[in-house]
Amino acid sequence: MFYLLSISLCCAIFFMVFASVSVLCMWTDRLARPAVSALAPTTAANLLFTIRILPVLLASLATFGFVLPALLKFEPRSTSELVGWPLLGLAILGAIALIVMSVRAANIIRSTTLVAAAWRWHSKKLLLENIDIPVYCLDGASAGPSSVLAVLGFFRPKIFVARKVVDTLTLEELMAAVEHERAHVSSFDNLRQLAVKITRLPHWLNLSGMQDSAWTNASEIAADEAALASGISVLDLSAALIKVAALSNHAVVGETVAASHLVPAGPGSSLQARVEHLREILESDDAVRRAPQNRGSRIVIPLALAAITYAACVSAVLPWVHEALEALVR
Repeated sequence: MFYLLSISLCCAIFFMVFASVSVLCMWTDRLARPAVSALAPTTAANLLFTIRILPVLLASLATFGFVLPALLKFEPRSTSELVGWPLLGLAILGAIALIVMSVRAANIIRSTTLVAAAWRWHSKKLLLENIDIPVYCLDGASAGPSSVLAVLGFFRPKIFVARKVVDTLTLEELMAAVEHERAHVSSFDNLRQLAVKITRLPHWLNLSGMQDSAWTNASEIAADEAALASGISVLDLSAALIKVAALSNHAVVGETVAASHLVPAGPGSSLQARVEHLREILESDDAVRRAPQNRGSRIVIPLALAAITYAACVSAVLPWVHEALEALVR
C-alpha cells in the first residue's frame, strides 16, 4: 500500500501543478506579450522559453524535489491509508502525462539521431575557416531536402547544408548562414526544442501553439543578432535568408525531429520580421555590436543558486509537505 500511495500522490501532484501552472503561464504569456516584444531579442527568447517550460519544471520540482522525499522520509512503510477515487483519477491523469512526455522524448531523440546519421552518410565535410562545428554538404536527391540548412544534434551538433543551397549562396552568405546556426548551438536551442516538443499540449486544445511560435520567432531573431555580433555583414545574412526561403516553402523535416533551421517553415514563420529587423539595424547609425558573452555562465550560475537554495530549505519544508499530503489523502 505504501508504494501505491506514493506513486498515486506523485502522479497526482505532478498533474495538479502542471495543469494549474500551464493555465497561469498561458494567461501570463498573453498579458506579457506586448512588453516582451520591446525587450532585446535574446532576453525575449529566454523569457518566452522560461514561461513556456515553467509548468513542467515546477511540476517536476514539486513531485521529485519535495513530495517524493517527504513520503520516503516520513510515511511509514506499513501504512494502511487507502487511495480515494478523486486522488486515483488525478494520479491516472498524471501518469498519462508522464508517459506521453517520455514516449515523445524517446521518439524525438530517436528520429533526430536517425536523420542526422542518414544525412551524415550522404554528405561530405565542408572546410570553412574559423568554424568549430562540423559543417557537411548534402549531395544527391536521396540525401535529404534540397533546401536544408540546419543544425542537428543535442550535445555534438552538426550543421547540414544542401548542395543546392551551397551553389546558390556566395561564400560570404554561406558563412553568415553558418554563423546563425552556430548561434543556435551556443543557445542550446535544439535542447530547448526538445523540451518544448515533449511538453506541448494536445493539438485539439490549441493552447500552447502561439507560445511555441512566439519563442521560435524570438530565438531566430536572437540568433541573427548573435551572428551579427561575430562580425558578419547584415547584407550577407539578409541575402542568405531570402535566397534559402525562396528555395522551398515547406518543412524539410517532420515535427518529431529537433533541428534549428536558417528559415523555419510554418505559418508562424518570422522571415518578414527578421528581414525588417536586419533592415533597421542596417539603417541605424546607433547600432552597437557587442561581443558574444559566455552563455554557459548564464545557465550554470542560476542552476547553482537554485541547487543551493533547495539544499538549504528542503529539510525544513519536508514536514509541512508531508502534512499537506496527509490532508490530501484524507
